[in-house]
Amino acid sequence: MTLVREGRRSALRRCAGLVLAALVLVACSPGPAWTATSTVGASPSVGPVTVPGDRNSFVTAEGTSFRIDGDDFRFVGVNIYDAAATDRYSCNAGIRMSDEELTSTLRTLRDQAGVSVLRFWAYQTYTQGGTDFSGIDRVIRIARDLDLRVLPVLEDGPGDCTTSSDRQPKAEYRDDTWFSDGYRVPYGNASMSYRDYVRAVTGHYANEPTILGWSMINEADTSARDAAGRSILVSFTRDIAGVIRQVDANHLITLGTQSNGAPGASGPDFRAVYSLPEVDFSEVHDWGYWGADDEAIPGGDGSAPPDPDSAECGELDAPIGCSFAIAPLLAKPLVVGEAGIHGRDADERAVRASQLGAKMSAAFAAGAAGYLVWHVSTAPTDGYDVLVDQDDPLFAVLHRTAAQISG
Repeated sequence: MTLVREGRRSALRRCAGLVLAALVLVACSPGPAWTATSTVGASPSVGPVTVPGDRNSFVTAEGTSFRIDGDDFRFVGVNIYDAAATDRYSCNAGIRMSDEELTSTLRTLRDQAGVSVLRFWAYQTYTQGGTDFSGIDRVIRIARDLDLRVLPVLEDGPGDCTTSSDRQPKAEYRDDTWFSDGYRVPYGNASMSYRDYVRAVTGHYANEPTILGWSMINEADTSARDAAGRSILVSFTRDIAGVIRQVDANHLITLGTQSNGAPGASGPDFRAVYSLPEVDFSEVHDWGYWGADDEAIPGGDGSAPPDPDSAECGELDAPIGCSFAIAPLLAKPLVVGEAGIHGRDADERAVRASQLGAKMSAAFAAGAAGYLVWHVSTAPTDGYDVLVDQDDPLFAVLHRTAAQISG
């Protein structure tokens, strides 16, 4: 999600997440099936949810599951996009966390919400063009001490917090050519191309097991297509994955897409991009704004996801349910990278807890391997903030879900 979304998307996203208050969905995918409800009740007994394996072991993928030391690793987690902020750069100084604040926040999320994965921005802006990794270092150090895993994202599709001074979405770069040509040259005020930056940052952290994997882009949206009519993201993903593999043989790789009707990786494009052997897991963003509200959950009406070969799932703007339907056929894990609902007061937070509980129930029952909530903050910003000092009922729902899927 972008940090300030004006115009068409912001108006649509305001109705994101309006789903059934409780949902029970039977899994249609291979692997462990489970059902859960999202009723908000008494808080569970708090404490960390067990993360399998050794913290010095890398996360791997086998079929539709993540694994650590051979054990299944399914997770709930959060986004703290500005976690790698430093004195030199912060995307939003009003919510920048000190070392102590980040440690306390992540400990609370681990103990009270069962969180085991943190997604955050690791763009060029945060590393001074790949010359100063101190911000990412501190995120990794704190996460490792708390036995958490992290999912760094290497560039922003919508143009926030990155080297474009005018916050230009990648799809608006020179007639939507960033994913074909623009990523090979410095973008905005960047000191190096995105391609070269990827090589630098992934090589630097090649031996760090705290990193779950690399996400190339936050919301890689594009309507550009190659000469064969394929989404240009196919060739982009193959190239960047190859760059990563040249310097890092240890970490999993994903592209990083909304895949909920957004252009470039929905419907048949989702299948084309994430079936690439260079990619280890797929990603969707569980926002309902690209279609009817009930498309924010697999199947929409509480049923199983649609037929992956249906006419609906053959459309380039196919809803998120089609991504859930297609994902098991690829035999790779699926992660919900973002899902957010307004929580500006106590009443909205109660509704959010129930609705996100329904969304998580649907996602895991449909085969998701991980689910990451948008977004934890130290102060209100865009209405989607989850604040650790508000006794948010979402924590109990997250913890209960984490305990169920880990069991």
